[in-house]
Amino acid sequence: MIRVNVAGMVLDERTQGPILLLHVPPLDRYLPIWIGPPEAAAIGMALRGEQFERPLTHDLVCAIIDGLGGRLSRVVIHDLRGSTFLAKVFIEREAEVIAVDARPSDAIALALRTAAPVFVAESVLRDGGRLLALDPEAARRLLTGEPPAAAPDAAAGAPPPPLSPDDDDDDDENENEDDEQEGT
Repeated sequence: MIRVNVAGMVLDERTQGPILLLHVPPLDRYLPIWIGPPEAAAIGMALRGEQFERPLTHDLVCAIIDGLGGRLSRVVIHDLRGSTFLAKVFIEREAEVIAVDARPSDAIALALRTAAPVFVAESVLRDGGRLLALDPEAARRLLTGEPPAAAPDAAAGAPPPPLSPDDDDDDDENENEDDEQEGT
């Protein structure tokens, strides 16, 4: 397992759907995960430290875990089946550890609210094939929405291609099947 950090979110230029970017420090790469708009809103609120007056779903889940005497100890993105990532949240209570299946987007929304660490299985990173190599400035520009810096000359190369799922990936066309088909 490799610990990752939530770098932020960007929009897919083709579908205008949200993409969660996880920074993989040992590899200095980014793992993109296409997520749904409601999950993006929940993650965005947590990243900005915003809270509603009344608890939203992820806040409620955190309150239930806490109320039952547990704590979210970690999130693990453990598998990739086709284009769908699979995750588990691990809840500790006394000497017991409970693993619960979750979509990575929901698991990360919970982790951000509880400061729980997020891990990705090495097999997911190795077999996922979607790791992005971005220098720190390119990553900053991508995450802040700034346009790419102009190349001083043609030898500097073109900016990286826009983020979008593989052409054969149909997840964005099956939005109503979110729970089963979402890339999270």
